[in-house]
Amino acid sequence: MSKLRLEEKLGRKVYRHDLYDLYSPLLTEKQREAWELHEFEDLSLAEVAEKLGISRQGVSDLIGRSRERLDELEGLLGFHSREASLEAEISALRSLLDDPTRLRGERDV
Repeated sequence: MSKLRLEEKLGRKVYRHDLYDLYSPLLTEKQREAWELHEFEDLSLAEVAEKLGISRQGVSDLIGRSRERLDELEGLLGFHSREASLEAEISALRSLLDDPTRLRGERDV
């Protein structure tokens, strides 16, 4: 797997975990349980199925519906994108504070 593809995959995983952190209370208990076992405890679908007493396909469906719901909630509420935007603005402000000459130069214009 290429480095770029690996970084892309890791980025998607971090994004999904961020969405889960924001919106997990809006998932069903079963969805949260399946998600946490699979994503956080790194159990296979078969292992999650055994723990939950459902089929492997049932686990796959639960996780798939969870992903869809997290994406839907982000589309409706946009908390993650707002948070990312605010973090970028804060970073820009910090860089101005770190270099006060840039701030003075922009004010003189």
